[in-house]
Amino acid sequence: MRKFLKFALKSQWKTLLIILLLVILQTIFQIEIINIFGSALKDLKSEKINLLFDDGTLMIIYTILSMIILYAISFLSTRVSSKAAYSTREKIFHILMNLPDEEITKFKITGLISRSTRGMYSEQGFIILMLQHFLIIPFVFIAITIEIAFIDKIFAALFATFTIIISIILILRLKQITDIYFKAKKTYGKLNVLFMSKITNLANNIPFKKHETEDEFKKACDDSYDKNIKYQLSQYSLGPVLLLVLDVVIVILLAMMCSGFHIGFEAESAIDSVVIIQYLLYFLTTLAVVPTLIERWPRSYATSVRLEEVLTLEDKIISRNADNLNRIEIIEEDIGKDENNIFVDRREIIRKFNKVLNQHRIKSIISMILLTLSTLCLVYAPKVAGNIINLIVSNTNYSHDAYIFTSIALLFGLYLIGNLLKLPSNRFMIFIGEEIAYNLRMELFDKLDIIDSKFLQQNSKGHIFSRINNDLMNIREFITIHISEIFAQFLSIIFVIILILTTDWRLSLIYLIALPIYIACFYSCDVKSKKPYENHQKQLGRMMSYFERSLNNRNQYHEKGFEKINEIVSDNFIKSRNISNVLLPTTTFLTNISNITVYIIGFYFLVSNEIQLGTLLAVIIYGQLLTKPFKKVSASITTLETSFSSIKRIFEIIEFQDNE
Repeated sequence: MRKFLKFALKSQWKTLLIILLLVILQTIFQIEIINIFGSALKDLKSEKINLLFDDGTLMIIYTILSMIILYAISFLSTRVSSKAAYSTREKIFHILMNLPDEEITKFKITGLISRSTRGMYSEQGFIILMLQHFLIIPFVFIAITIEIAFIDKIFAALFATFTIIISIILILRLKQITDIYFKAKKTYGKLNVLFMSKITNLANNIPFKKHETEDEFKKACDDSYDKNIKYQLSQYSLGPVLLLVLDVVIVILLAMMCSGFHIGFEAESAIDSVVIIQYLLYFLTTLAVVPTLIERWPRSYATSVRLEEVLTLEDKIISRNADNLNRIEIIEEDIGKDENNIFVDRREIIRKFNKVLNQHRIKSIISMILLTLSTLCLVYAPKVAGNIINLIVSNTNYSHDAYIFTSIALLFGLYLIGNLLKLPSNRFMIFIGEEIAYNLRMELFDKLDIIDSKFLQQNSKGHIFSRINNDLMNIREFITIHISEIFAQFLSIIFVIILILTTDWRLSLIYLIALPIYIACFYSCDVKSKKPYENHQKQLGRMMSYFERSLNNRNQYHEKGFEKINEIVSDNFIKSRNISNVLLPTTTFLTNISNITVYIIGFYFLVSNEIQLGTLLAVIIYGQLLTKPFKKVSASITTLETSFSSIKRIFEIIEFQDNE
């Protein structure tokens, strides 16, 4: 991957430096908001009520700056990834068009098409993931470790040691998973060759032995299913286990407090402990992207290796067609339907997903039940943590020691059960996703026989091929990972609303008032980004067609003709992200504003003894849990919109006969 990233990003080092500086500033502002929260609590203890307004104003200023920085990072990351993809595709096309024939024959045409289009699209997503979400993690870790060290050096060392050990284990495990993925990746090549071969034969009216071809395709599907199941099972538990370990760190902190270790039972020490918990919660929030990284890293690494195989051949190119400047007109037909309004479109998408999930109803129901129990345990945990803090602050005579430690044991049990229940739920969805992908492959292969010949002409192969190479992979990923995640976030909202109202209804209203704003923002982005995302998927199909035609007839096409389609794909990529890039900073801003409002009002309630410190902490945690689903969906709206577009494109072929 190093060679690929060096080529793709080398010319953009100034922009990358700006992003790095912005990430550092973003970390500083978020940490400072927590520091001001702790400072305000201590001002309350010293009865310096007049300083609360200044603290609140400063937090709001940092929040506004943080929102601006987040948008700037999103904007620049999109441009960096788009330019990286544009230049890489341009370079690869140049190399492929000018390589000697003996070098080209070493590759499968479908492999070259896949790595140059679908593969490069995956690399774009990985670059954005790294720049927008993963890059901040080491800075947050360093900042939090330093801040905790000012309060308690031993706990800071414990936190740092835990995190480093888990990180090393994760890196080593990812290396093993990547090796497994390479074996699964090879099976895609066989499937692509057979699929493209059938498209070509049908387009050219070449007869083929139907049963033999279908048997060979089924055998390739079986092999792909087996190896992909093995790959999926090798990594599905890493995310939940990682979050479980970090949850246990919070439990250890509470146990240390109750044992009287260094952080005693005085009010100021309890405040310091609450601040540490806030640091840990912020760290957990930044780690929400780790499961996505675990899923994408092997695929991105494998794709980069395949791209490097072509990029390293630049010294072998010869000038084949420098005088032939023919351009290919991008006038192609596809089998897409007329556009519907957003409500009809989403209703159709739900119908299509219900259709593919219907044969796996029992497994899906069991998975959702397990996920419901898991979510309930994890959502109830903050209420227990708040009660523990209340007991610690009020426990001057140690009369409730037994109850405190019983509560800590309950908290540990909730985190343990909540995270472990995710494992069988994820396992069910892995098998469901792979089985659906298997069935859709077979159905797509079979449906090619009834597609009208006008859609299988030379200029439409890429549109058809992209269904199995690109769209099917998007659907499998969505079913395997994102359906259960969306369901869990929906459940979390319901459970949090119930529990936050029973914790303190007055403070909870602040978060509940913000809910309609989140929903309105997401709906607006969904409506406005729908068309650009669909256009981008269609343009990827056209690019596949362009690559296929050019590779099969290299003497007639010059790489300058590639500029047009490359620019169209890049423009659609940027347009599709410009809208969704607004969503994450907006939701972050609303979250911080809600938190600050709760801080300020909660401080006054503390002064008047209307609530306890643990109650305030529980409300704040619930507020974060309430807004977390919207932040997660904001961060993954690209996957959501892409999956919606892909399921439509798959069914355009599956239901083609019904449209005649």
